[in-house]
Amino acid sequence: MADYASHRHCPCVACRAAPAARQALADVGLRASGIGTLKDPTNNAALIEKYDAVPYEGQSNALSHPDTIAAVARLHGLEPPPIARCRVLEVGCSEGANLLPMAATLPEAMFVGCDLSPRAIDAASRAVADLGLSNVILHRADLRELPATLGEFDYIIAHGVYSWVPAPVRDALFDHASRCLSRNGLMFVSYNTYPGCHVRRAAWEIMHRHIDAIEGAAARLDAARVLCKALGEPAMTQVDSDAALRGEFLRLARQSDSALCHDDLAQPNDPVYFRDFVAHAERHGLQFLAEAKLSMMSDAGVAPGIRQLLAGMDRLSREQYLDFARLRRFRSSLLCRARTGADFVLRPDRLANLLVCASSGVVRAAAEGKLAQVTAASSPGIPDPNQAADANALLRWLVEIFPRTPPVSEVREWHRERLEKQPRGTPPPPSVEALLLEACISGVVEAHVWTPALVCDAGERPLASPVARWQARNGEQITNLRHETLTLKDVSARRLLALLDGTRTRDTLAKASSEALAGGLPGDGLIAGADLDDYLNQFAKHALLLR
Repeated sequence: MADYASHRHCPCVACRAAPAARQALADVGLRASGIGTLKDPTNNAALIEKYDAVPYEGQSNALSHPDTIAAVARLHGLEPPPIARCRVLEVGCSEGANLLPMAATLPEAMFVGCDLSPRAIDAASRAVADLGLSNVILHRADLRELPATLGEFDYIIAHGVYSWVPAPVRDALFDHASRCLSRNGLMFVSYNTYPGCHVRRAAWEIMHRHIDAIEGAAARLDAARVLCKALGEPAMTQVDSDAALRGEFLRLARQSDSALCHDDLAQPNDPVYFRDFVAHAERHGLQFLAEAKLSMMSDAGVAPGIRQLLAGMDRLSREQYLDFARLRRFRSSLLCRARTGADFVLRPDRLANLLVCASSGVVRAAAEGKLAQVTAASSPGIPDPNQAADANALLRWLVEIFPRTPPVSEVREWHRERLEKQPRGTPPPPSVEALLLEACISGVVEAHVWTPALVCDAGERPLASPVARWQARNGEQITNLRHETLTLKDVSARRLLALLDGTRTRDTLAKASSEALAGGLPGDGLIAGADLDDYLNQFAKHALLLR
């Protein structure tokens, strides 16, 4: 008993924690039991109340863009609907942070968004009006009540929905997709997965045991964050699971209120094993096509024994065992209508009519002087040094011309000219399509079916996208023309970006940069000369400027 009293060997969380952590737990009144009964979190009124109390801070998701989805489908042998005039449904669209930038760059396509929260739909409607979008329809509705009169959709997006709704709503999601997806249509679904979420679930349950008797969203979030910071501290004594669970608590402590409330403290929050997700989709006539991010399907980095085990498996078992090997906790999967005889095998020749560009991660690495490390890690399947050098040269060229997205035919011509300069007798490299496919699988190159009307040079009268200008007047989160979310903390940069409507010359911009906009952005100081050029060059490099 003396040992327990001195906290040296007691197995409970509080007694194994560091002294500062024990004090923090005492300060917030950790309750080990008797916390009370949970309110039913699955009824619509409770969900709406939660979203009204802590608005969901959405952002664009490039993996869910029809361009990304269509490119992955083409690489797997399907003929997806052309995206220029496609019909898109986003389930759980919230305030439109993902849906509206797509609508702005694809004006001849039609976009339909639905969400349960009246506040979110009202905010999305105001944004539609501000942006002057005529190709967006919004519905405040329970997914189970969506009218069949909405018609067919070529692309259905359900980002952050599947794991966070009750089982009947998950059924309704797939049932609606099976009825409304066009013949060659595709569905994007993101969801939490086991086995990686077993550690996350342990953290979630600990948080809920701590906060479920606390009233008020703000108080619950504060208590959860204090608890996570305390439990994230190194313990005085260790057990095998400490490191993983402490790491999860530290991650949770850094989450925004929105992410903590709607992702980690959400109820329901039901991770699934990949094969169970696939079986659920198949019961509704849907079939797993691929992951939206090709590199997530690669076995790069797994142990040789695991790779040998994977080699004898069918594609679905292989995906499940990759999850086991990597303790995957989240997936972004693409589904299509069930079809017989489809092998969904990646082939280099399927790149022939696509466009490609370097990934943003590679471009960032190049800006930090780390491109050599990236290229070395991105060609494990190219053991021949001459072929690896060819692949690296190709990647460096794509980085240089970024954000331009050339067709593969142009890449092929660049490659031919490079080979002509090689010393006589140099072994021929793989085809450019083979090099590009390897790069796509490793995640350093992206495939596209479409490219926005962006420019790589600002010109005399710079023009930013309407969405970026509107966002610059309203906050730090900016969606670029590649459908990526950028965080722009520089107030002067946001003020300048909001002014880029194509009517102002550089001289006019230099003078106007110190004036407050009608909507009002804080900050002062004149942006001129080299500073102005640098800002504009950065805007172009980050795919914010239009032709």
